[in-house]
Formats: sequence, C-alpha cells, structure tokens
Amino acid sequence: MQHVFIIAAPRSGTTWLVRALNAHPDLYATELRAFGDYVDLIHDLGAAQPRVRITLDKYVDALLGSHTWEPLDPSRTVTRDRLVEAFYTTVAKDALARTGKPVFVDKITPYLGTSDRVAATIARLFPDAKVIMLMRDGRDVAVSGVMHWLTRRMNGVTLSDHQRQRQAFFLERAGTAPDRFFADTELEDWARHWREPIDAVTTHLGEKALVVRYEDMWRDLAIELRRMCERLGIDASPGVIDRCVAESTFEVMSGGRSRGDDSPGAHVRKGVVGDWQSYFTAADAAIFDRVAGRTLIDQGYEPDAAWTMRLPRDLVSDRDREAIVSR
Repeated sequence: MQHVFIIAAPRSGTTWLVRALNAHPDLYATELRAFGDYVDLIHDLGAAQPRVRITLDKYVDALLGSHTWEPLDPSRTVTRDRLVEAFYTTVAKDALARTGKPVFVDKITPYLGTSDRVAATIARLFPDAKVIMLMRDGRDVAVSGVMHWLTRRMNGVTLSDHQRQRQAFFLERAGTAPDRFFADTELEDWARHWREPIDAVTTHLGEKALVVRYEDMWRDLAIELRRMCERLGIDASPGVIDRCVAESTFEVMSGGRSRGDDSPGAHVRKGVVGDWQSYFTAADAAIFDRVAGRTLIDQGYEPDAAWTMRLPRDLVSDRDREAIVSR
C-alpha cells in the first residue's frame, strides 16, 4: 500500500486537489486529520449543537488514560505511536479494498500550532510515504480563511462588534462595510496558519516533498496534475489527466457558479488568485509582514517588503484599489 500525504495551510486549494485526484483510477484521496494531538468544539451557523474536531493521536492518547498499556511496552509514547499507525493503516486499507485503488492519499491542513507535530509524526510513522506540499499566497489564504469562518465560531467564543458587523455585511448584505476586513488577532493567526506548515515540512519532510502551488494549478491544472502523477509513479496519460480536470472544475465543485462569483462562507467560495488586494489595508500588511513576511518573500510571492507600502489606510472600492496597486 502506498501512502501519500498532501500538507497545506487551510484554504489553500486542498479540496480542489482532492477532487481532481479522486478522478484518477489509481488514487483514493480523503481527509482524516489524524495527526496533531488536537481537540476542540466549533459551532456552525444554524446548528443546534457544536461538533467536536479531534485528531486520531489525541483520541488514542485519551484511550490510553485508562488502558493498562505497561505490559505492552514500557513507553506510553511508543504504545501510542504503534496504535495510531495501526488504526490509521486499517482505515487506509479498508478504503483501498472497497475502492479497488492502490494509492491512499490523505490531505492534512494542520490545526493552528500543530504543524510541527503533524510533519514529525508522518516522518516517524510513515518514512516511506510521498509528500505533496500544496502552497498558496498566504494573503489569499487569510482572506479565504476569514470568509470561511463567517459561518462558524469556536464554541463558547462571543463574536466582537466588528465580527458581527462583518458577518452581517458579507452574509446578509445588511448594515455598512467595516473599516477593515480583518481583526488584528485573527490576521496574526492566519499568517501563522500559513507559515507553520511550510516551516514544518521544510524541517521534517523537505527532501521528499513535491511543492505544488495553487497559482500554478489555477493557470494550468493539467500540467500540475501530470507532474504529481509522474512523481507518484502512476498513469499520467492525457486521457486520465483530462478526466481529473473535468471532474474538478470550479463550476462542478461550486454547484454551477462561475469562477470569481463570490459566495461568502461557502466551502468553495471564489476560486481566484490575488483576491487579497481587495481586503488588505496598510495596517493588515504590517501585521502579515511581521508574522510571515519573510516566508512570503522566501516562497517567491514578493521580491521584498515594498508591497506593504502600496496599500491604502482603509478599505476602498475594487476600481480604486486597482489604481492604487498598479502605481
């Protein structure tokens, strides 16, 4: 059985990539969120009860709290690792047996603060796995991330006045637009959310990771899919690639909307490149640059920090922003 891990920050195009790969006759792609030692509760808009998000390693660790594990191994860590690998492999084998496909692909968008544990766990438990690092401009990730969370919140967390105003404006088209799209702390979190998987993959999996960029997929998905298939050693013939592309167009995944047709809060929202320019102010640029500016430059999204000087103080219309950015 061949394991493949796609690692990326949330809102980097992983759902799109999984949809495309699932159309390949050799690939079964899914999302297990198995690693990271994480648990929380989130409340979706309109849901009666919150739902739990828990990684497999966190769940196994909870099981071991009452389990008599000492006769199995003197180390609790070793026992947990062995059980996590066994449980994970069982799920993967079951999926491949039921689909008749030989390659198991798992996308992981690590929870905030868990990327290093995720990458280290993969390196330790699955040293022969192949890794795809999916990357997107972190500023677009931040915009998409906040838009996605307009319809949910952490359980027990009360929305601020700014967040309520933003939610009403973008979801209900009510009230006035906020002076800024982001709150300081959430932009700091999303900048970290983007930077952490890049740092973790570089540290633990760098030599085996194939870097794929959302922007390159957006320009020509077929080329990027062919490159991935060749790296995985599977069929990369034109007919197979064309089917993967056809099954994963924005129109198919969004239920009929055209690329660029915004739907705030939707999982498949807009599907564009450079959308951040309509939402970032100078204050936002300063925050992002402080938290992840070096990574933005290192990954080739900007040549230097001069981009932070080209943004307005307040949110402006798309037409005005185009004039500002082009200066």
